[in-house]
Amino acid sequence: MLFLSIPQVWHLVGTWSEQLPSEANLIGMGQTELMMTLHSIFIPLLLVISYYIFKQLNKNESKKIKG
Repeated sequence: MLFLSIPQVWHLVGTWSEQLPSEANLIGMGQTELMMTLHSIFIPLLLVISYYIFKQLNKNESKKIKG
């Protein structure tokens, strides 16, 4: 019911709509923190996927060699 109130809460003075950070920093992190976060997510993911593909290729190669 909060969002059905008139006037809408997000238009009132002093609410979060006036306290948004600048357009360049909407997530609240600087460029260094963002890069560290993205690297800590995607580098392990890339390593796991690469390891899985490597193991699959090795398994297929061993099947071709054996018979």
